[in-house]
Amino acid sequence: ASGGVEDFKRKRRTLNIIAEQSLDLKPPCVELSQVALRFKVNKTTAKELLRNLDRLSETLQAVSRSLDAKLADYVFFPLSHVFSESKRLPPRVLERALSSLRLLISQGWKDQLSSEVGKQLLILLSFLAGGSASESNSAQVDEDVAAIAFACTTSLFHSSVASSLGSHSSISLENIPLLGHTVTVILDGISNGSATKVRLAACTSLNALVAGIEDEEALRNILPGIVSCLTKVLSSGTRSKITYKVIQACIQLLEQVLCKIIGDNPPSSTVLAHQDAKADKKTGQTWAKATADQVKVALSSIMALRHHDRQEVQEALFSLCVSILSHCWNVLDNCTSMMLEALVTLSSHPETDEGSRRSRQLQRVLASSPKLPNLLKDSLYNWTVALPRVVSSNDERKQRRSLEQLSTAFRLLSAQNIDLKALDDLTASNLHSGVTAAIQISSTQTINAVSEGSVEVSRLLQTATSIRGKRSFAPVIFDSKGQGNVMLGLQTLVKQVDNSTMSSTLQQFLMGSLKSTTGNELIASLWLMLQLIATHSLQDLETDQWLNLPVERLDSLAEDAYGFSLEILDKSAYDDAIDWRLQALSLEVVALQATSQKQDFRPELVDALYPILERMGSSNAALQQHAVTCLSIVSWACGYSSASELVVDNADYLVNAIAVKLNTFDISPQASQVMLMMVRLCGSAIIPYLDDLIESVFAILGCYHGYPRLVESLFEVLNAVVEEAAKSSPRTIQSATGMTETLREPYKMTTINDVVTRLQASKVKSKPTPP
Repeated sequence: ASGGVEDFKRKRRTLNIIAEQSLDLKPPCVELSQVALRFKVNKTTAKELLRNLDRLSETLQAVSRSLDAKLADYVFFPLSHVFSESKRLPPRVLERALSSLRLLISQGWKDQLSSEVGKQLLILLSFLAGGSASESNSAQVDEDVAAIAFACTTSLFHSSVASSLGSHSSISLENIPLLGHTVTVILDGISNGSATKVRLAACTSLNALVAGIEDEEALRNILPGIVSCLTKVLSSGTRSKITYKVIQACIQLLEQVLCKIIGDNPPSSTVLAHQDAKADKKTGQTWAKATADQVKVALSSIMALRHHDRQEVQEALFSLCVSILSHCWNVLDNCTSMMLEALVTLSSHPETDEGSRRSRQLQRVLASSPKLPNLLKDSLYNWTVALPRVVSSNDERKQRRSLEQLSTAFRLLSAQNIDLKALDDLTASNLHSGVTAAIQISSTQTINAVSEGSVEVSRLLQTATSIRGKRSFAPVIFDSKGQGNVMLGLQTLVKQVDNSTMSSTLQQFLMGSLKSTTGNELIASLWLMLQLIATHSLQDLETDQWLNLPVERLDSLAEDAYGFSLEILDKSAYDDAIDWRLQALSLEVVALQATSQKQDFRPELVDALYPILERMGSSNAALQQHAVTCLSIVSWACGYSSASELVVDNADYLVNAIAVKLNTFDISPQASQVMLMMVRLCGSAIIPYLDDLIESVFAILGCYHGYPRLVESLFEVLNAVVEEAAKSSPRTIQSATGMTETLREPYKMTTINDVVTRLQASKVKSKPTPP
């Protein structure tokens, strides 16, 4: 009994509150109704109407939490008079009236709106948002009015029985024209809206409409128009006219529409519950097959968005592709490869937070079906076949994207433990061909950019004499503008291949190509070997740094590359038959070997030091700088404080090598250049080791004084020796400041008297002293 009393009291309090609110709403509603009626007969102004709408809006906001369907009906009555004059009212008045209507729909009627009223409201809102049914044009509607009208439509669609399009309703035949016109207006707002907020509001409205309809037949009827409109908005020709927020909203809308209408588990309609299930299934399959090709064409036109510069757009497209692979894989089976390739592109930057998260999600998608890794493997094959052609093109963006795709595919398939042995030989061959093509482009672009004039020696050696000198090499084959991305892409690709099961195949291919290739192909082989060795060397250094383990020697690939590099460097730097880029890469291999072995590399200086110093005197400025950098790296790796200390400590190796050339009267310029570099690097500290070499220099000058270039180079060496010796030896004649000046007497002829005087003086000195 006490519980019944409490319920009665609670209901009574509720009725009292409603009554009070009705009393609060009555004055503004009555006044608005009167003003609207007077406006119809031109007895008042729109300004007065706006003032009354403001009062009503404020009152509704105050009582919004307690609104119900009856109060909404009561308030809508004066608003209906306002909407009946919508063609004459200014946009601001309509905007305020629509704001009040939206509050009535979302807070008042909710799910209690009658079907007839809902349909009338839908007709009204469609007219306000896009014009009449015969002349639908959102671009001519005020943007604020259109945006709030679409917002009201969204609230209307969220009502379960609104206009018979709710979540528990089917679409009757008499409602199909209304549905078609509504969809047309919304799609026009998406494609031709006058402002971003109009397009976004239209997207939200269409999303609510599709989510609220459960009639499969109705959804299938509106699908072509929706996909066509969204494709038009997202196509490459119109993307520059809309903001990224609209693009993001359209992609999200397309995802929701496709998953809802042609997903593998479409919603069940109440209408279909009374039909034969088997017949409906057969009809659905026929429709799906006919629709799949059209959807594929539409999706292919928007896949270019995977290269959009906004992360929001990329994220929306990534979600679309994942949803199609996860929920539409049966109907849209023909789109699987395209979606997978787009996901690979969107996951090509695992170093970023977004890329890392997408990579993990893509790994889960690949693991969900054995079919997907095989499709990705087929795509990898096609990309590998096209690699040489893509790299040799002039489209730098296409080159970078293709290399990123290849690297990401290798990384994903390796993580899935997919067998790639069938691609081993093809990958090694085409990777080598791709690098060769890139080198060919680089050589044609930079052949005139290499300076042939020797850099001033004193300026050149400034970075070599200090252990803090330059320790990174300038690019040799990818040094032109724009090719840096290609080099990074190739390096990443080589790293991913090296981490896969085909690493040994690639290494064997490269070791064999050193003996069987020439020209750019040989340069490509050495460059690829250098990238592989650098990857292993970096891993060894990190392990040694953190675990304090001894550095192991590099594998046979590194030894073969090092031996080949010494063979190249043993040849004359002035031999035009040897490409300077091949010599520069050989210097990099030597530096990398020294970095790996550290002080264990010191015995190798017997063979490696002389060629390095020889190339420091090269007439090619790029090769000169490479030699300086190599010497700085080798000095640091071997534990010397400077390059000059390294040269002095190994002077006997260099002196012996130079002496062999000079004693055999080898008149090539290498020996003199190495001597010059030694003197310039070490100063007077090296001079005591050069006695025999200087004698040989004079002997050659005596025999070959008729060769101007040879004589000039040898005198340049002698001049450097004198200059460095003068810098370190103390001066024999000091400054006259602060010292007694001693003057020599002028010369005069000796006379007979001078002779007699000197004889007498000597005679006196020779007489013995008496006791």
